[in-house]
Amino acid sequence: MIRLRIPGSALLLAALAATPAGAQSLLSAYSLGYPLEPIDARGRALGGIAAGFQGPHFSLVNPAALSGLPVAGVSVTLQSDAFTPDGSTDGVSTETVTTARFPAIQAAFPVGSRFVASVGYAAVLDQSWESVIEDSIDIAGQRRFVQDRFVSRGGLSRFRAGAAYILVPRLDVGVGLDLYTGALRDSVSREFPDGGLFPAATGTDYEYKGLGVSVGARYRGPAVTVAAAVTAAGDLTATAADSAVEARSYALPLKLDAGATARVSQNALVAASFRWSGWSAASEALSQAGGARDVMHASGGLEYEGLGLAGRPLPVRVGVRWTQLPFAAGEGDRFSEERAFTGGFGLVLGGGAAAADLSAEAGTRDGGDPLLSENFWRVSLSLSLLGR
Repeated sequence: MIRLRIPGSALLLAALAATPAGAQSLLSAYSLGYPLEPIDARGRALGGIAAGFQGPHFSLVNPAALSGLPVAGVSVTLQSDAFTPDGSTDGVSTETVTTARFPAIQAAFPVGSRFVASVGYAAVLDQSWESVIEDSIDIAGQRRFVQDRFVSRGGLSRFRAGAAYILVPRLDVGVGLDLYTGALRDSVSREFPDGGLFPAATGTDYEYKGLGVSVGARYRGPAVTVAAAVTAAGDLTATAADSAVEARSYALPLKLDAGATARVSQNALVAASFRWSGWSAASEALSQAGGARDVMHASGGLEYEGLGLAGRPLPVRVGVRWTQLPFAAGEGDRFSEERAFTGGFGLVLGGGAAAADLSAEAGTRDGGDPLLSENFWRVSLSLSLLGR
């Protein structure tokens, strides 16, 4: 792993078992961290739908989704998560911790009637976590109480320049060029709570770089829309600020996304989505941290548009999803899965010039071990503005 685990995953597991501190999901600590998907609140409410909406749609998954956007616009998604570890093992804290992030920000600019250019930011990996080991050691013949604190702060993101084009009246295509970037600081400190000795600390800073490309397509039928996207990337390079620390590289995964929506009545829409990510390409480089596997995601949802608020449409959404997580927690092929129920609603304002979408998720992560299991809640808010 990029972080200099001290001395590796076994000690990390011991640290997490001892006294996990309130700073992110436990799963952010394993291998390359916790994977994030740049899905807006509407897609989240429908179970995590990333592709397949019929009209112009802000998306950092399928670059063809913006085809047909009439005017320039911007979309921002804010996400807040809360986690409660399983806590069925002695010493595992059950304190609920929270975090907040911007998983997706995108701006788009129509050029003519068939072409839309876009730029955007997407979160990829979350590597922020903190844990503490409390112990006692002999120093100069005296038993002293110590606290060893392991802290990681940072993650990986990507910036995309994209283009969408209406190839024929019902078929859209798109392409995106991705720049992967980020930073990470790993640190370890030892404190002596009973005083008398100065604390000691050490840390290493890393910088990430990588390149990728995505292509996508969308077919818009009278009642059914089908879309697919392929994202490929080269190696992710992690360079340490300390020139004495050797740079590391990890193969970024090939990703396949497919989704569809179907209008089953005037006011009802059903949606389904599937994703495959080839993270096993990085398994050899992550072997000391437990390795990685290829993973899948499946989701489905229902959107009902028959309700209103103050004369404005108020679409209500429900969904369900199942997601495999790619990184093992130490040796023994211990991988986790997520299951979640989702829901939310949307509101169109200003005659379509602005839209707000809110979603909520409640689910569990289970890896067959209390150290890998937790309950989570996630709230996402997306705001979209069009230049009308």
